[in-house]
Amino acid sequence: MISPFDCSQYFIWIGTPIIAVESGYVEAIGWNQYGGWRLGIRSFDGMRYYYYAHLRQNFPYNPELTQGSVVTAGDVIGYLGRTGYSARENTNNIDTPHLHFGIQIIFDESQKEGNGEIWIDCYQIIRFLYRNRSETVRNNETKEWYRIADMIDPAEEEYLRRSR
Repeated sequence: MISPFDCSQYFIWIGTPIIAVESGYVEAIGWNQYGGWRLGIRSFDGMRYYYYAHLRQNFPYNPELTQGSVVTAGDVIGYLGRTGYSARENTNNIDTPHLHFGIQIIFDESQKEGNGEIWIDCYQIIRFLYRNRSETVRNNETKEWYRIADMIDPAEEEYLRRSR
């Protein structure tokens, strides 16, 4: 991956909620020996892929998420951690808690994997998103975080209508 953004300058503790950047569907979820617990979310139009890695040990993401789940921009999708760099699942092998975040642009299917991948430098985008982040609140019983205000995304409604 080219130009991942290290959010450690913004988030300093394990368990900080990770917010979906754009509405879409979960394309990849689970353990990866390099990224640890990770999520990959594809935009509804299929032209952007968001990669979130090194999520929290034992409770990395919203338990309702599975491959194919629909998420809305601003949803709490996971929790910051330091997992990864291990063939053994659920292992903390990174010293500094952080989010490895990447954005891939896709103009045609050949760019999904291989030499034609286009990853963008997302530093300015992350700074903008940090300043305009979705406010969240913690449920003290479940210890999970949730967004305060719902958002209606017409692209999500269209995607769900087409997929039925």
